[in-house]
Amino acid sequence: MTISKSATNGPPTPQVLRRGAVALGITVAVLLGFQPSARAAGIADSPHAAAASSTASPTKLRTTGDNAGAVDPDLSPVCGTPAPGHATCYALRAADPTPTTRVGAVQQPAGLSPQDIQSAYNLPADGGAGQTVAIVDAYDNPNAEKDLAVYRAQYGLPPCTTENGCFTKVDQRGGTDYPTSSEGWAGEIALDLDMVSAAAPQAHILLVETDNDGLDRLAAGVDRAVALGARYVSNSYGRPGDSDTDQPQYGSSYDHPGVAVVAASGDYRYGVSFPSTLPTVTAVGGTNLVADPASPRGWSETVWQRDNFGPGSGCATRQVKPAFQKDTGCAGRSVADVSAVADNVAVYSTFGSKGVGWQRYGGTSVSTPVIAGVYALAGTPRPGTQPNAYPYAAGDTGLNDVTSGSNGTCDISYLCVAGPGYDGPTGLGTPNGLAAFRDGPSGTLAGVVRDTKTGRPVAGATVGAGLDVATTLSDGSYTLNLPAGRTDGLTVTRFGYRTTTSPALDITENHTLNRDFSLRPIPRVKVRGTVRDGSGHGWPLYARLSVEGSPETPVWTDPVTGAYDIALPEGADYKLDVTAALPGYEPVTRAVTVGRRNTTADMALTADPDAATAVGYTAQRTDHTEAFGSTTAAPAGWSVANASGTTNGWQFDDPIQRGNSTGGSGAFAVVESDQGPFGPHQNSELVSPAYDLSQAQSAELSFRTAYLANLTQQHMTVDASTDGGGTWVNVWAGPKVSGSEDHLTVHVPLRQFAGSHSVRLRFHFVADWGYYWAIDDVDVQTRLLKAVPGGLVVGTVREAGSGTGLVGATVADASAPDSGAVTAATPEDPAVGDGLYTLFLAGTGRHVLTAADAGHVTRTRTVVVHGDKVGRRNFRLTSRG
Repeated sequence: MTISKSATNGPPTPQVLRRGAVALGITVAVLLGFQPSARAAGIADSPHAAAASSTASPTKLRTTGDNAGAVDPDLSPVCGTPAPGHATCYALRAADPTPTTRVGAVQQPAGLSPQDIQSAYNLPADGGAGQTVAIVDAYDNPNAEKDLAVYRAQYGLPPCTTENGCFTKVDQRGGTDYPTSSEGWAGEIALDLDMVSAAAPQAHILLVETDNDGLDRLAAGVDRAVALGARYVSNSYGRPGDSDTDQPQYGSSYDHPGVAVVAASGDYRYGVSFPSTLPTVTAVGGTNLVADPASPRGWSETVWQRDNFGPGSGCATRQVKPAFQKDTGCAGRSVADVSAVADNVAVYSTFGSKGVGWQRYGGTSVSTPVIAGVYALAGTPRPGTQPNAYPYAAGDTGLNDVTSGSNGTCDISYLCVAGPGYDGPTGLGTPNGLAAFRDGPSGTLAGVVRDTKTGRPVAGATVGAGLDVATTLSDGSYTLNLPAGRTDGLTVTRFGYRTTTSPALDITENHTLNRDFSLRPIPRVKVRGTVRDGSGHGWPLYARLSVEGSPETPVWTDPVTGAYDIALPEGADYKLDVTAALPGYEPVTRAVTVGRRNTTADMALTADPDAATAVGYTAQRTDHTEAFGSTTAAPAGWSVANASGTTNGWQFDDPIQRGNSTGGSGAFAVVESDQGPFGPHQNSELVSPAYDLSQAQSAELSFRTAYLANLTQQHMTVDASTDGGGTWVNVWAGPKVSGSEDHLTVHVPLRQFAGSHSVRLRFHFVADWGYYWAIDDVDVQTRLLKAVPGGLVVGTVREAGSGTGLVGATVADASAPDSGAVTAATPEDPAVGDGLYTLFLAGTGRHVLTAADAGHVTRTRTVVVHGDKVGRRNFRLTSRG
């Protein structure tokens, strides 16, 4: 018998020492470019899944919006049917044909963006500061913070990280002993985080991960979120049906006066779902949100319905009807209260086999965190009040009434069919500003904003005071609900105009004050330049340039010359975000100061040596691997440094005959805190020889590992030094939770050290009554891109008769037909049009190109290639019909 320590906390207890961590296989799959993917499969059946699968068609054609005629992929539930006493998440994932972890300038992430959601619901672009929105979900998403960072960076939202205090992830008890992971719930978590970010970009986010999807665990998660200070709690899950035991068993956890507790109404059409049935929560239905330039609002909404999915609604007869609900067809609790978009939103998720990067999601799991974010924008609820009553007290103020669509059939028609006023699928409607989501008297400010020079209405101007904002419509008109009383600091802003500030205004309850405003345009000057490759070829690049903070359409460079020309308001500093249309290049942000004269700003984009997908380059990768073959001493160039008092540091002879569980074979390096004598403090370093990265453009460390750890007693880190060990920089912070892992391969980027002549690595183990850490097959891979002689040819493929660009046609070099290019759509660049291709041709001189498209006659044309240059060759194909 030996003494073992708890892998969590507490004093050592006598027990038979047991080893053998659960094997964890980790596959890192990086999808570069746009690769096809089959429809998601293998997901457990959802409630009503049999009915859905028997009637759903494979694809749907959109009939409205900017993408009319485009094919919408099927939706699939990411979580399965709940067991008794458990809940399912309400996230639905679209089986997009081209999921991707990276997006280029030509193809942005499919689906609605944060800016779309803010525009549709009249929300401030930078709201939520000082508020914390909690998300309660089951199980763990290990990639939650990392994926959130990609989403927010893609759309220009401020970083929300653990380091800056914006993001916090806790377990059900408020600690960091996170539960086991779940592929389904990981998708739900990613969706929730992204949608809160979209609605309230400045709000802090608290993610509470419960032990499992048991109703008791989820209820405990809500209590924990409130105990940690959240005043807005989003719950995108449910259990179908209404039960007499719901209120006595779980009701208190969802009843926190002064806290907006928000719950999804469900995804399976007419019928209710707990906890949205509780009278103390805001039940959220769903809509289909479509851009509608012909409408004054710019958007249109109907009841969300796709495949056999739609928002839940109905009458919860076993729940008490809240006093604020006045509908007469239901004696109990009517569902829903309000609604928001529930389909076609862009989400970034990489955990699990279905976490392939950018995808589109739907379900009331979309609308619920959006509404939680809107509550946060509206300000802290008044103590002692139930925020789900606020929209009912607002009357017709602050809501878009959704009047068309249904989610099924029912005896009381308004509970399943949308119409004027309250209805079941959409409740009172969707947000139109913040007025319906706060408590207290209010009045209305209305008017028109015009251009002082032309007298024409200014669309897209922001009229706001604090968090309350309104955006002018196409006719320049606005309507803004404001708290009753004196309003100071109201401003009118629009990119390209000088800001106008209003004097103090007196807002009277239930009255409208009319105020028109004028905006003076700022003179504009030209910013010109070229965008080129900066990694060796130097050829011009077709690229997208957008101005941070500007709502104006981005500009594109000329595909052949790389030249651009953009007019910007004078007297200001700007940041130009530049993204190449070709995959494999890293975006760049260029600061530009615009005075009163035209200015030049040239830019060079670097081919990503880690992705190694830029055309015209070949990757050169060299591995420096140490397999720890000797059991008697550290390998040549490696050293062990033990701090004073450490008697059993890094060793190579498997001192307690543990066996190599790292995934490697033969000997390995291990530091044993379990090896007697027990209890002493350990501080041991295993230091590598110096690696020469002077010729590398990037590098990566990988190593196999196994460990058993209690993070209150044991810490494992990897550090790097460029000055011979004088100073160290942490590059791997070790495991995030206590527990055991084996057969695990860790990958650590070392790009920051590329160009250094001497880089040493330190595997550092510090413990007080800890366990062990084993490593094997330590590899440092240097990465370099070498230019392949050749040039680019760009052009379009169009139909000969109509001139319509052909998307999906192929253009190939007759001598290398397997390396062709596929034509793409360019909706943001009318100067080029659809059917664009870019093809790398190795070598110089004459090449024969072949253009082919289904239903058209194949055509060949000759092009002369010049090294590191870009040539143009267009095609027109005749229809076979």
